[in-house]
Amino acid sequence: MKRILATLAILALFPLLAGCDLLGFSEWEWHQKLVLEVVTPRAIVSGGSVVKVKVGSTPDWMPFEGGGGMGSKVEGEASFVEVAPGRYLFALLSGGGEAQLAHSVFFADPGMNNAERNDWLQDFEGSAAVPRSNDPRLVTFTDISDPTTVRRVDPDNLAATFGPGYRLRSVTLEISDEPVTKGEVAEVLGWLGEYPEPGLCPPTGRTTNIPFCRRVHHGDFIRR
Repeated sequence: MKRILATLAILALFPLLAGCDLLGFSEWEWHQKLVLEVVTPRAIVSGGSVVKVKVGSTPDWMPFEGGGGMGSKVEGEASFVEVAPGRYLFALLSGGGEAQLAHSVFFADPGMNNAERNDWLQDFEGSAAVPRSNDPRLVTFTDISDPTTVRRVDPDNLAATFGPGYRLRSVTLEISDEPVTKGEVAEVLGWLGEYPEPGLCPPTGRTTNIPFCRRVHHGDFIRR
């Protein structure tokens, strides 16, 4: 019981300790923007959203599982671009994997540890191309008003989804001080709910052949 109370007391102090490296706690924060650029039969179009990435670490001495680890979260909206009238391409959020994406894009030096990388990102402004091996999960809707019509999009073959003449030209990650994007994705996806976690279609009760709309959630488009 005493151990539990001690742990609760430490957790209550976490907001005061985070970010200042006291007692081994650390916290970092930066804004990043994922920009999609698509070649269409009419023109090259682009779009992106700014999210806030927060990363925190706990010291090894924490008396619970996960002590000494590092976690992250993201707040903001999925990047998207209108590739044709009423047809949209979305790059889904990963719920915290944005920090790992930034690490993979901006750091080739394996000698830097995660804390050093986070220090660098927190003070950095600039952009770099996202390698195809790190492309985000892309989706579209055959009917933008119906969440159950969500479809996965192959980044190497947009033409299979949108038709001839469509191609993903580039995916770029920018670290900047731009404000977090708010309200833009909800204007396009009017059905987004208040609570961001439900799947885009009801449960089927099946354990196999689960429809793709059950694998995509409201929280893939917006995180608060």
